Amino acid sequence: MVNYLDNKSLKLNWVGSMPEKGKKTALLVPQYNEGRNGNFLTRLEYFKRIADEFKEELDVVLIDDASSDDSLDKIKDFVKVNECCFFVAAVYPNGNKVGALFLLTLEISHEFVILSDFDTDIAGLGHFSKSLDILKNDRALMGCYFRMIPYEGTGSVFDFQVLEYALLRSLYKFHKKEDSITVMPGAGSCYKREVLISIYYNHSGLRNGEDREATMIGLKFGYKAFYFDEMLALTRPPLSFKKLIAQRIRWNLGYLETFHKERKYYWRQIAKCSRIGMRSLLDIILVACTVLLPLGILTISIVWPYLLPVFLVIVYTACLIWCLNLIALAPRETEDFKGQKIGTILVYPILKVSLDYIAWTGAFSSFLSRNFKKPRNLKYEVHTQTRSGYL
Repeated sequence: MVNYLDNKSLKLNWVGSMPEKGKKTALLVPQYNEGRNGNFLTRLEYFKRIADEFKEELDVVLIDDASSDDSLDKIKDFVKVNECCFFVAAVYPNGNKVGALFLLTLEISHEFVILSDFDTDIAGLGHFSKSLDILKNDRALMGCYFRMIPYEGTGSVFDFQVLEYALLRSLYKFHKKEDSITVMPGAGSCYKREVLISIYYNHSGLRNGEDREATMIGLKFGYKAFYFDEMLALTRPPLSFKKLIAQRIRWNLGYLETFHKERKYYWRQIAKCSRIGMRSLLDIILVACTVLLPLGILTISIVWPYLLPVFLVIVYTACLIWCLNLIALAPRETEDFKGQKIGTILVYPILKVSLDYIAWTGAFSSFLSRNFKKPRNLKYEVHTQTRSGYL
């Protein structure tokens, strides 16, 4: 696997002052070419509000990852006009998100690091001290992950994702016994800083599944993680099927890249029948069934055409039963879908299978077309400057 960050001398510049020592938590928000986002100034105002409201508890740091548009200039202008409590750092050349986060994590002195995205709201920060108490008292924990919820959207594609996220959150209950999870979302999670540094030193630097790979490295090191549902990560998902497909191809490619890199760990967990192993084996079976489904339909339509309707009904019914089973497993996560959105649940299996087939075939195509070499540990040359040296 080719390490994107190999042979790159990444540099970090503080736009203005950098956080002082004293606070325990930093909220890191990387951004790349968000200047064309119509809500760009609104997002800056949101981070300003968060930084002002919780200025005694945490530092908010916006990270420009070598944007090629005018987003960094817009951030500078915003900071000049507004008296902001958040900090701004610029990384160059582009660190593919992982490199930018790594440099910031090395540079700051906070004990805990919250990771989020530019288009994600973090709600429930007033409850965050509870999670810190848990993390401090258990050395085996690397961090916690928040309740991911699609936010500010309408339409069938949005409703589909609201249900899909809820069903995926239902599986958190399956992992609770071992305090494990397949992926701590990069848009809403918290790590102990020292653990995160050790994880990034062993990270490939690949962007597609950066949060999944980080989670697997932490688990491989023997750490655990817990679900802190009092913190909400309100993410803004794709609102068209075309954009959703592109997102899922990238996500699935990240899964394949992570599985390839950490395959020994995955296979050990499968052999041990751990929660991660059982979940990974289930993923393998579901992906295989999804990718081979058209071949099965074609074969049955040719050999036993009269059985094709029965086969399709069986597939649909199995998917629907699985969906209803997850709803029953964790009713709190799916309470919004009882009654008023039954239509979304009935259509969900068809959309899910169609989306997964397109996304997984696209991901496999991209994965197989690349040459993979064993990644080396990441090494960075860190340079810092103040506003006077950067502007």
